[in-house]
Amino acid sequence: MVYFILKRLVQSVFVMLAVAFLAFSLFRFVGIPAGVYTALRPRGVAAQAILMTTLVGVSIPTFVIGIMLIFIFGVQLGWLPTFGRGGTVQIGGWESSLFTIEGWRSLLLPAITLGVYQLTLTMRLVRAEMMEVMRSDYIRFGMARGVPMGRLHYRHALANTMVPVITIIGLQFGGVIACSIVTESVFQWPGMGLLFLESIRFVDIPVMGVYLVVIAFFFVLVNLVVDLLYVAIDPRLRVRDV
Repeated sequence: MVYFILKRLVQSVFVMLAVAFLAFSLFRFVGIPAGVYTALRPRGVAAQAILMTTLVGVSIPTFVIGIMLIFIFGVQLGWLPTFGRGGTVQIGGWESSLFTIEGWRSLLLPAITLGVYQLTLTMRLVRAEMMEVMRSDYIRFGMARGVPMGRLHYRHALANTMVPVITIIGLQFGGVIACSIVTESVFQWPGMGLLFLESIRFVDIPVMGVYLVVIAFFFVLVNLVVDLLYVAIDPRLRVRDV
């Protein structure tokens, strides 16, 4: 009995992390380039359209976005599944949906729902920081010296922009893990969030305790990674030999 409970807990953690990492990749690899683009072309039509679109992601609650995506892509268009993990395969006694096409199709809507708010927040933060850095004296001095604009934008300006952005991204990733309860409830995704709700329903205190410990562990781990990235990005924080 204990074995099956531990197996369910571990599988729920990995199922939750699958959605969290895909949502993290969404706002990491889409939000940052979009923020840089809107900062470098603030008066462009495309930049203004992106900014107007991000207002939707910031203003609408997560569960409403999930319901809208279900209605559009699941009910009306029928492109993606609306609930569950999809097809799963057994690998050494381990059940996973990451090795099936149906499993990845089932993963898309929860990940997009979970990542929309973080994507818009990341994009607007990168835009604001990038525009502030571009007004710095060393950037103007580099322009006066004839440094190529691509080098100024992506090597000097973006590197200094990423220091505060990494802090927010780290907090966002922890928030994605902790706040996946709503998304997992909407899509009936069998992760830690849905397991936590079931434990509340049946007053399963050990499971609730394990959930809180797991979430706290990931918050500590993410903050450790953020501190290490500070050292890798900002040379001023590196220890120098005296």
